Formats: sequence, structure tokens, C-alpha cells
Amino acid sequence: MSGPYQIDFPHPRPYMRRALAYLIAAALILCGIAVIAQLILAIVISPFGILFLISAFFTATLLIPLLLQSVLHPEIRLSAEGIWLRPMLWRERFVPRHALLRCVPHPLIPESEANAALLRVLFGKKHRKREGYAVLVARDALPPLYRLLARLANAPEAAAFAISSSTHRHYEQLCAAIAALLADSTD
Repeated sequence: MSGPYQIDFPHPRPYMRRALAYLIAAALILCGIAVIAQLILAIVISPFGILFLISAFFTATLLIPLLLQSVLHPEIRLSAEGIWLRPMLWRERFVPRHALLRCVPHPLIPESEANAALLRVLFGKKHRKREGYAVLVARDALPPLYRLLARLANAPEAAAFAISSSTHRHYEQLCAAIAALLADSTD
């Protein structure tokens, strides 16, 4: 890809995305407060402190899917130099073209025919099969949160972000543009 350009690929339902971002932020704050409160109670209430300590551990474990959801499908802006990622909660990040590694099938989208048949029954004839990819990038190009998805995609040496037909407008155009950037980055 050459020439100065910028193409935006926002979420198809921006109000739903904004509401989800507020809910995730509220859940992260509440879980953080709960972990701190449980740790304090574990220290203060000595005979039953171990129960609060275990509870704090499980509450902290619940933070992982919330953190993953906050960066999983960022809004994307493509340029000739690379990709700008706009996650739900965190600041916008730039991934230079040379840091792009490859695309792999989205690890969180099931591909079974039974699941597709069930979705057709639930949502009718117009239901479109959900498609997606995880775009792997160099490990140091993105913060540690993005490494969670790369681990799910069986690439612990990288970081990753995901694109999907249900979270990005003009999904086919986005796939083609990322494929072109990947081809340019390997040259």
C-alpha cells in the first residue's frame, strides 16, 4: 500500500460499544475495590482470613476476561505507515507496518457446523456466519494486555488484536487492507 490515506473501520453499533465500555469500566472498578476490600478483611479477620484471601484470588481472576474484552476488538484506522488501534478503555495505539507478523483464525469464534445451525435457528435466515481473525504483531509493539489474545491464538511470542465480521464495519475490506499491509511488511 502506498500513498497517504486513512481508512476507519469503526464498530457497527457505536452506542452499544460505548455502553459496553462503560459496563466494563464499572465492572473493573468494582472488582478492583472488591479485591482490595477482601484483602483488608483477610488481614483484619484473622480466623477466617484465609476465606477472604481465596475469595480475593477468585475475584482477581474475574478481571482477566474483562481486561481481555477491553482490548479484544479495537476500532481500527489504517494508514500507509501501519494501523491505529482504538480499544474500548485504553489510549489509542499505533502498530507500525513492519511490526505486523501474520493473521490466524480468531481463537474465540467457534467453527462447528452444529453451532452455525443453532444460530440460524435462533436468528433466522438472514443470520450471517461470524468470521474473524487475530492479527499477530511483534511482542513489543503493544502493551501486555494484547498478549492475552496472542496466548489464546497459540502464539505466546507475539501480541495480537482481533477483527471480526460482527465488530467492524466493512469487514471484507478490512481483511483485504490488512492482508495488503502484511504483504508490504514482508517485502
